[in-house]
Amino acid sequence: MTSPSRWRSFLEERTGLPSALGRAVDVAVPGGPRWRRVFGASLSALLLLEAVTGAAMMTVYSPSTTAAWSSTWYLETVLPWGRLVRGIHHFGMHAIVALLVLHLVQVVLDRASRKPRELNHLLGLALGGLVLFAAMTGFPLAWDQRGYWVSRIEIGIIGSVPVLGTSLQRLLVGGAHFGQFTLTRFHTLHVWLVPLLLLLGVRAHIAMVRRHGLKGDAGRGDPQARWWPGQAARDAVAALLSVAVVTWMARRWGAPLDAPADPASHFPAVPTWFFSPLSQLLRYFPGPRQVIGTMIIPGALTTFLALLPWIDRSESRWRRALVLSPLLLAGLGAVALGVQQRRGLAKPAFVRSLREAQHTAWRARRLARAGIPPEGPLEMVRNDPAVRPGELFAQHCGTCHAVRGLSQQRKGPRLDGFGSREWATAFVVWPDHPELMGTTEIHDMSGQRRRLRDEGVRAVAEWLYSRGYEPGESAPDAALVAAGETIYRRRCTTCHQGEGDTSETEAADRDAPNLDAWGSRAYIRAQMLNPGARENYGERNHMPRFHDRMNERDLTMVVDFTRSLRTRPAPAVMEQPAEPPTP
Repeated sequence: MTSPSRWRSFLEERTGLPSALGRAVDVAVPGGPRWRRVFGASLSALLLLEAVTGAAMMTVYSPSTTAAWSSTWYLETVLPWGRLVRGIHHFGMHAIVALLVLHLVQVVLDRASRKPRELNHLLGLALGGLVLFAAMTGFPLAWDQRGYWVSRIEIGIIGSVPVLGTSLQRLLVGGAHFGQFTLTRFHTLHVWLVPLLLLLGVRAHIAMVRRHGLKGDAGRGDPQARWWPGQAARDAVAALLSVAVVTWMARRWGAPLDAPADPASHFPAVPTWFFSPLSQLLRYFPGPRQVIGTMIIPGALTTFLALLPWIDRSESRWRRALVLSPLLLAGLGAVALGVQQRRGLAKPAFVRSLREAQHTAWRARRLARAGIPPEGPLEMVRNDPAVRPGELFAQHCGTCHAVRGLSQQRKGPRLDGFGSREWATAFVVWPDHPELMGTTEIHDMSGQRRRLRDEGVRAVAEWLYSRGYEPGESAPDAALVAAGETIYRRRCTTCHQGEGDTSETEAADRDAPNLDAWGSRAYIRAQMLNPGARENYGERNHMPRFHDRMNERDLTMVVDFTRSLRTRPAPAVMEQPAEPPTP
């Protein structure tokens, strides 16, 4: 059996390892290995993990406003391991920011910024700023609602900086508005420029650590201790643990993907947790005083951290506590501001908006499974057959017609149940009811119950219902339909136009609408395209024409939505009073 020493000799003879590895990273660790010094190694491991997962995602991602969300969805949903890779990249960045804070705390407590490590301390602060900038430029790359609106908030903060803010904002955005130039610039910064600067900066940071060694504990442990193997083992365990935790979070939750970015929407955007304190701070300095939150306070804190090697020089615990108290207050203030902002998320209005956004995101991912159109995922969401028709109806029709859940206007008939037996019955019994034609200027028709009796009303309503009947719905009663048509042709075509009637009234004298296709899609479409036509109430109909107000696709959606309203309960009209109220 080959002994471990022989394997070691074999590797060292042919590769120079592990002795060469020990010499290459043999850094002085006065006082011996400590667990609190593992944050640097964990950060290095996670930065490497970010580079690997980022390179993997670049093989799929397309930096285009019409393809970014689609390629991200494809990575998340279709590619094996895609969800895990993106989740690791997402949570890895959050873990890096958290470890940066812990690393900074460790540096301050260990006095690791003092001579001769001043420049390395400044370089570490610059690297921390680069990491935050990398996170900021990475958020909008999926071009979803959350990334888009959070980035707009953050860019807005940058734009509020005096003198240079507007120029920096336009430089990052690529113009006056978020769009393709914005995505291209953020992609270039996030994928090329910032990683290159991080690589050079981390390399220089590690080189200076090797030059000066780790800051040890004065008078404790072995003053001649080295990084290998004691501290190396601790660093390896911490690095592996960090990667394991990030991987578990990625498998457990995955990276979020909201609906495609929609500049015309109102998304409940909230900055990421490490930008929340600054966002909340700005609420206390509105208007001209905003410079206090954007420049003075953050600038003072950054300056204090940069001057820390020359400020924190005392060995007295009490003096050090006094000197470092601003950092403690800043930390507590940041936590308080972050908690305060998170509490604001519990407001009912925000919770409702968030739930609506989550439902929209779920619908977008579901729609994408059926195919994303060439125009992009936003076009897909805007034409969601489960949402868009109702939005179009509320926009174009809800200004006059009442529909439960969409509009309460009373300028035209309520359309709940329109096309159903119940709606037709209500109209025959009391056409001037306040929920029907009672709000319009058309009042020629009186209630027909006394004239037709209940049997006649039911028959006419059944015939009207049959005009818009489609397979799959409750089938009309053939006998009632026949009876109703006979009544209608004999007694109603004195006013109403139509084919096959037996009335002796000249067609030119009839000014009531043609009801031969009442309640059908063709009838609804005709009412929308040319409501002033002679067969659609004529000049008395003040309903606007929609032939030039929406395209064919939107028109079809509104027609289909209106047609679907026949399944809703119609206005309850039981009896017409002897003298109906004048509208």
